[in-house]
Amino acid sequence: MAVRDILMFIALACIVWSVTALMLISGKVSRSGIRVRFLLITILFFRYISVYEDLTRKETGKTGPLVYHFAIPLWIALILVIIWIILSIFA
Repeated sequence: MAVRDILMFIALACIVWSVTALMLISGKVSRSGIRVRFLLITILFFRYISVYEDLTRKETGKTGPLVYHFAIPLWIALILVIIWIILSIFA
């Protein structure tokens, strides 16, 4: 396997991790009584994340860990895709 293949595999794993965290966030928001429209989740995910942040801040005083499980893998995936593009151009 080439380095580029490994980078893309890790980036895809990060995206799956982030989507899983988003589904868990949506489930927590739904259990709180707010209606979650799963068909529109790609459009409304910022709203659900902010609602989740507010819920966890009210409960514990801190932002819930799922926010970080959503955001950090997306940043890692973005960086890996940029590195993959650079390696593809110069290889």
